[in-house]
Amino acid sequence: MTSGGKMAVERVQDKIPLISPEGQKMLGEASAKQTLLLRLFKEQENNTFCGIHSSALVMSAKHLGQQFADPSEHLKCPVDDVPYTESNLFTFKETKAALDYASCDTNGATMDEIYNLLCAHGLTIKKVHVDESSVKEFRTLASEALSQVGSEKGVIVNYDEYDLGQDEHVHGHFSVLAAYHETTDRFLLLDTWFNTVDCWVNAGDLFRCMNTFDKDANKYRGFMIVG
Repeated sequence: MTSGGKMAVERVQDKIPLISPEGQKMLGEASAKQTLLLRLFKEQENNTFCGIHSSALVMSAKHLGQQFADPSEHLKCPVDDVPYTESNLFTFKETKAALDYASCDTNGATMDEIYNLLCAHGLTIKKVHVDESSVKEFRTLASEALSQVGSEKGVIVNYDEYDLGQDEHVHGHFSVLAAYHETTDRFLLLDTWFNTVDCWVNAGDLFRCMNTFDKDANKYRGFMIVG
């Protein structure tokens, strides 16, 4: 979790909960969907570890995709015992080399720090700060990544949770995307925070919530394509 440092904007109201009948229908119609990530997803446990947890989720989904290459196995492969979790990620030497546990436990992490973590684990990352990007680029890159049904690629978004209308007090936050519904131009956001709703969010609305300033990093937020 990172700090706010932003101008007031109108909060996003137009979200479709995944658990609603409409949300479930959209999941069935999604033009890009990652079943493995959907199956293993769970909310974070440590208040400040949204970035750590999001990283563990995409890394574990990628691992499962390598173990179960046949998409027909994705609905039945075991997801209870995954290799990466927010609880064990700091037991890896790669994580310790990239991040300071005490700092993350107190202040959370910036997008650059999560980028360093993922790179340390040997992943290929495209990091995009959205003040240097566009909705079109975000839509193109994210939907292409989500079309990798074996979770060969993942999408982590760094945005303002308050602006998205998900929480009254949380600002800087990380979560993962799991699907794209082309007809409505919405991404499925699996929100790592407690007591929030996993939901379909319009690409433009999500982009606007990423286009917010993180004063701890002295940069705008954005997204990462993890491969």
